[in-house]
Amino acid sequence: MLGSWGLTDSSEARYAEIGKEMYMSKDYINPTLLGIKHLHKPPVTYYLTALGYQLFGVNEFAARFFMQVALIFQLFFVFKITLLLYKNEKLAFTATLIYFSLPIAIIAVRTLTTDAYLTTFILASIYFWLQYKQQQKTYLLYLFYLFLGLIFETKGPVGFIVPLTFIITYKIIYKDKIETTIHQFLGFILFLIVAASWYVLAIKNNEGLLDYFFNNQLVERVTKNKFNRAKPFYYYLLLIPVLGLPWVFYLFLYFKKNIKTIIQEKKTDFILIVTFLVFLLILSLSTSKLILYIFPTYFIIAIFSAKNLSHCSAKNIQLFSKIYLFLIGLITCSIVVLAFLNLNLGFEIHKIYALIILVISISFSITISKKIANTNYLKPTYLGVVFIISVILSANYLFKDNELKINSVKPLAKFIQENSQTKPKVIVYSSIIPALPFYLNQKIITIKHHTPTTQRETQFETSNAYKEHLIDYFTDEGKERVSNMNLDEPTYLVVRKRDTIPTSVQLFINKFKHKKVLGKHLVYY
Repeated sequence: MLGSWGLTDSSEARYAEIGKEMYMSKDYINPTLLGIKHLHKPPVTYYLTALGYQLFGVNEFAARFFMQVALIFQLFFVFKITLLLYKNEKLAFTATLIYFSLPIAIIAVRTLTTDAYLTTFILASIYFWLQYKQQQKTYLLYLFYLFLGLIFETKGPVGFIVPLTFIITYKIIYKDKIETTIHQFLGFILFLIVAASWYVLAIKNNEGLLDYFFNNQLVERVTKNKFNRAKPFYYYLLLIPVLGLPWVFYLFLYFKKNIKTIIQEKKTDFILIVTFLVFLLILSLSTSKLILYIFPTYFIIAIFSAKNLSHCSAKNIQLFSKIYLFLIGLITCSIVVLAFLNLNLGFEIHKIYALIILVISISFSITISKKIANTNYLKPTYLGVVFIISVILSANYLFKDNELKINSVKPLAKFIQENSQTKPKVIVYSSIIPALPFYLNQKIITIKHHTPTTQRETQFETSNAYKEHLIDYFTDEGKERVSNMNLDEPTYLVVRKRDTIPTSVQLFINKFKHKKVLGKHLVYY
């Protein structure tokens, strides 16, 4: 299932290709993308991706495998954290089921990014800290510091916001004194070793990297629209409900009924609210915003939704169950209808798979409806799991049959391979397409022009070897290289349809005899 659709551009393909280049080169200090050092982020995601390739070979399944493992650990930690906070196994199990059925949780582990791993380490750090507070076993303290270090090696200091806000608020609310024991000191040393290991080696090997980390990757990422990710302040306020449907509405209902008590009592619920709001505020103030940045706080939404559900009347539980039954029927029946009706929607749906999904989903829904009483507040959560599994199955087959529609260039790479008897020269104009070298298993040439993504960080390169595969079209030398390029050997030029082509580049394009339209790309050959 994980390998049934191609890598999507640009984030997933970028992480997959960097992991592949690391796996092939065995250089675990200097991650590279298309042969050029890519030191934007710490390397844990690349390490796990490379390990996936070591176990399963270089393919999509291997690239995505450890994210599914991460989800399993997330579910474990959500259960344990809820249990430690509220001492109620049924509530903890409910929160776990809700967490699994959140759309954002599935989105995060079906596309390769750092966010699934970061969230896992954040949950682990909170869990081991809470467990240590209750049991006072020193190995739990060391595990807490270990995962803090892994957070830093996954996404840098931004990952500390959630666990540190949680811990600081907890200590203030419960008047918990700061410990100054030898184990706290040694644990902090462990954190420093884990957190700083790669940074120290990378800075040692790359002059000027420390300044680059601080100014380019920390300060400018927060204060400037350096990566074209600027969104309005209220971006996450609009996004959170969508990615938490329909459970987020239970959260609102819980707050409506209990907010005054929560503020007055200032206990566990209050700690979770402060943690959520602090993280939300910091993300909202930052100029760099992406959908999955907010993911580490969704365990809080799951917990509050479970608490609301546990206090619902039988009438409301029955209502929530009917809502999920409706949603399950809607998505599965819609897939079947679209599969059998030729509506020319621009994508394909396999008829047999659509029927299988319908039968499985409806069968489980009917079984749950009959076996679990309407008064049991677990009933809507089981139906929520059936709903999200229906979405996953439907998405898998939609993605598989419509790769170009989901921004995957796998069909483009396949076209080049099938039309080339020998290894061709592949050129990409004014964009970075990491999935092409991943699938073609060869280096490609990038023409740097106009698009910000082609402005590579080359200041850490120790030789000019990278210039063989990166043509700077802003220079006279680059323009000359393009104009005089030998097209006697098989050559493919990939251009995005939306790009405005200058006259000088158009002259080069006119030398090609054939053109193929593949999704949003034009392939000249």
